[in-house]
Amino acid sequence: MPNIFNRLRKQESLASSQVPIVDGESPDVSPISRPMSLPAPMNQRQSSRNWGPRAFTYANNMSRRSTSHRRSTLEGGQVPELTKMQPAGLREPWLVFRRSIMNSWINILLLVIPVGIASHPAHFPDVAIFVLNFFAIIPLAKILGYATEQMSLHLGDVLGGLINATLGNVVELLVGILALVKGEVEIVQTSLAGSIIANLLLVAGSCFFFGGLKNNEQVFNEHAAQSYGSLLAMAILSTLLPAAYNSLNAKDADLKSGTLTLSHVTAIFLLIIYIAYLFFQLRTHVNLFSAIPLQDRKAAALKPKKVDADEEKNVDSAQAAETAVATTAATPENTASAATSHDQIDVIEESPTNNENKTTEDEDDEEEIELTLWASVVLLLITVGIIGVCAEFLVSSIDGLTTSWNLSRSFVGIIILAIVGNASEHYSAISVAVKNKMDLALGVAVGSSIQIALFVTPVLCIIGWIIDQPMSLYFSPFTTVVLFVTVLLVNYIIGDGRTNWLEGLVLIISYTIIGVAYFLYPKDMDTSTSLN
Repeated sequence: MPNIFNRLRKQESLASSQVPIVDGESPDVSPISRPMSLPAPMNQRQSSRNWGPRAFTYANNMSRRSTSHRRSTLEGGQVPELTKMQPAGLREPWLVFRRSIMNSWINILLLVIPVGIASHPAHFPDVAIFVLNFFAIIPLAKILGYATEQMSLHLGDVLGGLINATLGNVVELLVGILALVKGEVEIVQTSLAGSIIANLLLVAGSCFFFGGLKNNEQVFNEHAAQSYGSLLAMAILSTLLPAAYNSLNAKDADLKSGTLTLSHVTAIFLLIIYIAYLFFQLRTHVNLFSAIPLQDRKAAALKPKKVDADEEKNVDSAQAAETAVATTAATPENTASAATSHDQIDVIEESPTNNENKTTEDEDDEEEIELTLWASVVLLLITVGIIGVCAEFLVSSIDGLTTSWNLSRSFVGIIILAIVGNASEHYSAISVAVKNKMDLALGVAVGSSIQIALFVTPVLCIIGWIIDQPMSLYFSPFTTVVLFVTVLLVNYIIGDGRTNWLEGLVLIISYTIIGVAYFLYPKDMDTSTSLN
């Protein structure tokens, strides 16, 4: 035992000689040099009592630093930065593959891809083909998002944000194009409406619910929420006008022709609005979409403490004393004392703890480049190609699925296909919401709905115009009402810039009710508004 303690003392003295002294304080003893199971020597514990409370704060901050920060120091007492990860390039395909599939547990479903692709040539039942390719697309959507994010990190904020926003819904776009080529206008319309509803109710509701369970209340940028609400209202207007137009008392041929023309013109203007929205968000008014400061988020997330009767009396007496002091005339001595107190408060606010919290937040928000630009592009192209194959088999098996399971085509489009396209967004949004980053979670959930409404839907409408398919913005009356109520409910909840778990539960239950309604929808009714 004496040999052990001698060796520990020698390590502690060596570690203390490497740690810099801040403001004349005693150095911190690195916890690496002393195992937690062994007590510190008596002289070390006694000397630590003389450091003072501020030295303890500094010591705790130093002890929370990473191992690489504690093992070495630079000249002048500065702690070196961590070595950044080197991006993997095309000459390291195995490293690119490993980083692509090891970033999420959802990627375990990649094992289903070979079976799903082989199921169609092997003439599996339609139900098996649909289920296998359904689960195969989920991890592919996650890898697609990863490749898009890595590529956007190389291209800067503006161009990277544009690519990230445009390619964020490639799954819905590919499924819609393949279904549109096959003439499945009903599937295209219901899958688009289902993606908007799932993002606004299921994804956003899950973020509010699970984030609210951990945090008392979560805040986000109110200006960004109001911008989202106005864009969603614009999207709903584009579906209400064709529905109102078709209620006119006119000939069917004139209504069909007029509805298609109205849809095509509206689709062009929706794309203009979407481009303007990207320019507004990424260039001219970036500050309106900035995240709420960490200090305000932590203050809102604190759960209120229960106060008993004695504490309430103490609070009342303290408030009465403060009122009496406030009514007293100010004197130069009081003014100087207040200024001194204010200076002390400023010193406390600039303590190492607060500085470290800001540093920790910046490190958490900073994304690290893991792939080179060309590796990201190649990964993106390969993923899109595999998604296209799986989506082709998925769409071709829908008829057999609805017949075997006795499901309506509207339920498949609104609920099932929507879950496929939003699986990766659902996981990512909940993860950041639990970490009390509600601005990012809201951008994923509501922002994805805006992309579908203002970009994917008009693009598919224009593609249908080009290939002579009657794809319009005239949804069924039932779907139009559901979309209107969904946007109205979400705007009410996010309008004040604050949310809690109850509001999330309201959104989740609303989505469940809508799912039950579409499940019970009569199978023999045509819910689409195909204008053939």
